[in-house]
Amino acid sequence: MISRWLRFLLWQPYALLCRRFPLWPFQVKITQPVEYVTCIQIDNLLTRTLSRFSGGYDYAVCYLVDETLLIDTGFPWARRSLKQTLQKLGVVETITTVVNTHYHEDHTGNNDLLVELCDAQVLAHADAIPEIRFPVELRWYRSFLFGPSAIADAQPIRDSIKTEHMRFEVIETPGHCPGHICLFEPERKILFSGDLYIAADLDSQLGDADGPKWIASLEQAIQLRAEWLFDAHGTVLEGAEAVEQHLSRKLAFLQTIRDRVYEFATHAQTIEELTRKVFDRRGLVDFLSFGEGWLSLITGSDFSRSNIVKSFLREKFQQEASASLIQELEKEAGEPRISSA
Repeated sequence: MISRWLRFLLWQPYALLCRRFPLWPFQVKITQPVEYVTCIQIDNLLTRTLSRFSGGYDYAVCYLVDETLLIDTGFPWARRSLKQTLQKLGVVETITTVVNTHYHEDHTGNNDLLVELCDAQVLAHADAIPEIRFPVELRWYRSFLFGPSAIADAQPIRDSIKTEHMRFEVIETPGHCPGHICLFEPERKILFSGDLYIAADLDSQLGDADGPKWIASLEQAIQLRAEWLFDAHGTVLEGAEAVEQHLSRKLAFLQTIRDRVYEFATHAQTIEELTRKVFDRRGLVDFLSFGEGWLSLITGSDFSRSNIVKSFLREKFQQEASASLIQELEKEAGEPRISSA
């Protein structure tokens, strides 16, 4: 209890300072890659350095569609810069809706600002809403880098959402985390992909990642044949071939991890041993992190390779358990209950 009060008393002045006067100046870049879509990229030296080491993506990126719909709201420390940018663009009075692709703080961190500034309605997948309405206390490094998310109300998103010139289908794409969604405009073939893609070979993930579902979501996204992809961390791809190539690369990366988990699971004695075998990397960082990678070192194992390994391991055990149960039921019944096709 005492330590909690100490954290509160020390943290609150720092948090207030960062929201009003960021310790590291933010850089804002505004582009319009396609008609009716404005890309707002906000980052600073710290987040830019982190992103370059972990895959080359940007923090944070919001997409403004038809000046009425904002897709994701960035991380909390960028609040002041985002507010100034929206005022500069003259869209404070026109934005009516916010869509969160998922509940992580670098995508929902300024929901409260949009509610306060624009009286916007926040929409998200039903599975993401508890985390958005009642954000959990973040690990120290996430609070330090991104800031704590403020509480904001959110409502379940429907199957589609319309703006003046676009009509988006809401595509459920869990895997990066539960309740992840993409927005797809079938007429213009535009896909707002959230963190479905991010960096193709980023091997360390949070504990809410689900590899098998991620693979299924990528396969689903590839079938859309999108001609534009707008990633929530700044990757913008034009052309059906480029979009398919990048999504397929991410898919192949995860499939390789899955196949290696299945290959070595019967021989490894611990998760640590299995993770080392799956990734088979022998550098100094891998030695110091027990095979978990450099992100695990700086995040206290919050981000780690074993998180994605364990998600594939759960699928493997579930499949084996299901097969064993079916065999047992067939044996008890004296005849097969499920005919083979």
